[in-house]
Amino acid sequence: MPSFIKKLGSNCSCVVRMPLSEPNVERYLDEHPGFLQKYVVTHLSETDLKELYEHWYKAHGRKSSTEKERKRSRTEEEGKSCHVVEHKTSIVDNQLVVPPAASKANLETPTPEEAMDVVPSVSPGKQLHQFPNRQFRKTVSREGAPILKPYRRSFSDDLINIRSLLPTNLQLPGEPGEEPSARRRSREEWRQLNEPDLMMELVRDIAQDLDLVSLCFKILLNVGILTNGDRCSLFLIFGSGDQRFLVSKLFDVTENSQLTDMYEHKPIRIPYGKGIVGYVAESGETVNIPDAYQDERFNKAIDMQTGFRTKSILCMPVKNNQSEIVGVAQVINKKDEEGPFTANDEKIFERYLTFCGIGITNALLFQSSVIMYKRSDSLVLLAHYIFEEQRDMNNLLRRVLKKGCEMFNSTGCRILLRESPESDGLTTVEPENGQVVKSSEGFVSCFEIYTGDDIKNKESGDEYEFQNILTPQDALAKFVANKLKTVNAVPGEPIDGFDGMVCAETIGADREIRSVLAMPILNESRNVLGVVEILNKKGEERFDRNDESLFEAFTLFCGLGIYNVMNFERLIKANNAQKVVLEILSYHASANKDEVSLIEREEIPSADSLNILSFEFADHSLDTDQTVLATIRMFMDLDLINKFRIDFQSLIRWSITVRKNYRDVMYHNWRHGFNVAQMMFAMLTSGQMSQQFTDLEVFALLVGSLCHDIDHRGTTNQFQKLSDSPLANLYSTSFMEYHHFNHFLTISQVEGNNIFKSLNEKEYADFLDLTKTTILATDLALYFKHKALFKQLVENPDTNWDDCENRVLLRSMMITGCDLSAITKPWEVQRMVAEKIASEFFNQGDIERDKFGHTPAYMMDRSKRDELPKMQVGFIDNICLELYESLEKANPLFRPLLDGCLSNRRNWSNLCERRTSFADISSANITLTSINTNRVGTLSNQPEEESGVEG
Repeated sequence: MPSFIKKLGSNCSCVVRMPLSEPNVERYLDEHPGFLQKYVVTHLSETDLKELYEHWYKAHGRKSSTEKERKRSRTEEEGKSCHVVEHKTSIVDNQLVVPPAASKANLETPTPEEAMDVVPSVSPGKQLHQFPNRQFRKTVSREGAPILKPYRRSFSDDLINIRSLLPTNLQLPGEPGEEPSARRRSREEWRQLNEPDLMMELVRDIAQDLDLVSLCFKILLNVGILTNGDRCSLFLIFGSGDQRFLVSKLFDVTENSQLTDMYEHKPIRIPYGKGIVGYVAESGETVNIPDAYQDERFNKAIDMQTGFRTKSILCMPVKNNQSEIVGVAQVINKKDEEGPFTANDEKIFERYLTFCGIGITNALLFQSSVIMYKRSDSLVLLAHYIFEEQRDMNNLLRRVLKKGCEMFNSTGCRILLRESPESDGLTTVEPENGQVVKSSEGFVSCFEIYTGDDIKNKESGDEYEFQNILTPQDALAKFVANKLKTVNAVPGEPIDGFDGMVCAETIGADREIRSVLAMPILNESRNVLGVVEILNKKGEERFDRNDESLFEAFTLFCGLGIYNVMNFERLIKANNAQKVVLEILSYHASANKDEVSLIEREEIPSADSLNILSFEFADHSLDTDQTVLATIRMFMDLDLINKFRIDFQSLIRWSITVRKNYRDVMYHNWRHGFNVAQMMFAMLTSGQMSQQFTDLEVFALLVGSLCHDIDHRGTTNQFQKLSDSPLANLYSTSFMEYHHFNHFLTISQVEGNNIFKSLNEKEYADFLDLTKTTILATDLALYFKHKALFKQLVENPDTNWDDCENRVLLRSMMITGCDLSAITKPWEVQRMVAEKIASEFFNQGDIERDKFGHTPAYMMDRSKRDELPKMQVGFIDNICLELYESLEKANPLFRPLLDGCLSNRRNWSNLCERRTSFADISSANITLTSINTNRVGTLSNQPEEESGVEG
């Protein structure tokens, strides 16, 4: 008698107190199938198992599998001999030893899709062997620095690696093999075996299968054999607590079903506790129904849809070795009209499901380990993306978003980035149904990718659709960012604290939203960099808790990647800033003592004698030193010297330094900066606007006006981009305006130039913010962006000008009006200014054509110089008139500006009608027209960006 039987018999004898004999032991095991299962798991060694298998093979007249295993082992050892590798996972006594991180306690329960997923197949005939640890290849970056990149491997290769660690007789998911129906006995052949042999054969059939779909398929085929049932189904339980539900991918399996078809089936989901299957899962009771139509729990609609007639049902829970219910098996209709299922069917069914519960639990644990492996591998890949893509945000997010769709089995993924530090401080506005509305604040761009059914242009054949949306309007993302809250929701489901439901409108997406998982991206200071959104879980109603857990890690990696790219961009900007500073220092110099002493000895003329209170002021009567004296007079008459305790000598030194840091270009020189400051001074005094603003705002408006074009190179923002200048690489937008502001900061920090030292920390920060907004507002691109809202505000008599954003807009329009004020000056002044700026623009056009081979814009093309009058008319019509009309409505004291603009338009129109050439403009005999306060018609249809030469 084998030692295993002796041990078992001895144990039985102790339990039942009866004489030891094989018939008694056999009878006891028949009556107590759970005892055998428990004993096999807890007491048998590898030697006992081998002995048991050998006796079973001999008893049934079959060859032992030992020879086949030895042959297969030799084949694998030949493969292993080529690759020496060290693994953390190992085989001890033919048992898989898993590191603690992958133990059962730490394994996440797979989702229904993950549990039923098919691992990529290993090609037939491919040798199974171990692979070496990840190797690296050396590549060279653009700067010549070596970069180590790993060889990426497919998951099929990883499966082979896993396979080499497991016993050779296990069947893994996706391994090549014959279709079960092709190598299995027919039902008649199975039923010729006696009951113990049949049970042993069917248990062995599932014992080594770790593919959950294949395992469940075999279980159902075998259940049909044991009970002679017509068709069978198996439902597995997922979720926990109140979130439990049952899922079946193998429904109505018959003896003619094929395994390959099972992988294509869409899972069926049943609520926990509902219907017959749900009742069995909840109660743990066996249900044997002779007539299904007499049971109120039975759903007759399924029969009506399929045309099949359900007669009898046998439904039983599947339990693991801890008596926990992991699923429900169901058999329908005895074959050959044998009537309902019997008590013996129940007994056999229960005995077999005892083994099935162990197999299903093992398969689920294996699937969990595979899922964790795949997720860990995805996170490792994300880490590589972070270190490989540190230059380009677009490339990084494209790869990260694509991986996000794969990791979460979703059709969409979005990353919204928070407002840039280089914001102009103004609220973005866009027309909507004829009304100007404020757009979503806080996010400057949204990178999104879609795949599968959510791709719009399916004819393109692209697997993924990537796009970047500027100024996205995503209310949900704003809520997530402000509340630092994770949101997992579906349409129609209320979200605590959020005013609205999940839908395409609240998310700002142009696709249908079926489910969303959103989480903020935080940096090390817990400042929000952006928000990540995963959209539309494939085949599932919503994302689950496992997704939320993985999503937290995914978001962390996203934050690291974005933060790295931002830091890299800051490094590049710092390098470019250094180049710009060196260039500035090589060109400019600060005021010397003699220059300061000369101005200090002069008496400061009055504002009336300098005529700086007039809207028609012309600077031609003042020499360079007098413009500095006039600048000081502006500070004196606005009482800024007393209010902010400005050192008088520092003010002189600062004013001279500002003058010297304007370049000697045709138009954007010190004279232009001084004229803009004079117009702002006139608005604040003669226009009485100083009463509208705080002292700090008045201070910032005057300083910003003086410095708004400091260190101007006589070229536009577009030219900086075309020439790839350091300024274009240093700033993302408004290149020159940002440079003017930063250059103002540079000269103000030079010893002896600090006129702001009396300001406390908060006042200085507020002052810099006000000055920055003032200087940035001189970019006409921002004027076009905000002019509609300003017009709407001035036409509304109830507008509250104490509102912070309204004040920002008013100050911005005032500085723009000052910057373009040459168009409002007397005709002789206007004509000379137009000639100067046209010459500056033509010089830029010549450089673009000669150096870069670029066709210059219309207003910069020297060949179009004779069309200057037409350009000026278009400039006035498209830009100036609307600006000065709005300013006049905001303050009627600004009427002289509008009148001067209208008068100059009439004069330019006369020249246009007479076709006066550029050379003859200065000598043309023009009878100055009387001022027409009514707006005249438009003569030019030039686009706004090419409509004139002022700026």
